[in-house]
Amino acid sequence: MSIAVVVASIVLAVYLGVAAILNLFYLEEARKNGQRLGLSRGLSQFIGACQLAGAIGLIGGLFWRPLGIAAAVGFLLMMIGAVIAHRRVRDSIVATLPAVVVFCVTAFVFAGQLALVAV
Repeated sequence: MSIAVVVASIVLAVYLGVAAILNLFYLEEARKNGQRLGLSRGLSQFIGACQLAGAIGLIGGLFWRPLGIAAAVGFLLMMIGAVIAHRRVRDSIVATLPAVVVFCVTAFVFAGQLALVAV
C-alpha cells in the first residue's frame, strides 16, 4: 500500500473522528453548523455516528481493503451531501471548502485503495 494512501487515510480518519465527536455530543460548533444548515439535533448526531463508523472503517481499511473502500464511498457520498447542504443555504465558498477538500482527500484514498484491489 502506498505511504501516501496510508497517511491520507490516517489524517482523514482523525479529522472525521474529531468531527464525529462534535456531532455525536452536539457540541457548540456542531450545533451552530447544524442550525445554519437546517439540520436537527438527531440528524447531526446520526451524521456523527456515520462519521465515527467511517473513520473506524478507514483505519480498518488499512488492514482489509474492502472495508476501506466502503468507508471511502460512504464519505464521498457524505461530502457530496455536505456541499449540497452548504450551497442550499447559500454558504460562501470558504464555508463550503472544507467539505470539498475532504471530498478530494477521500477520492484520493478511494482511488488508492481501489488500485490496490485491481492489482
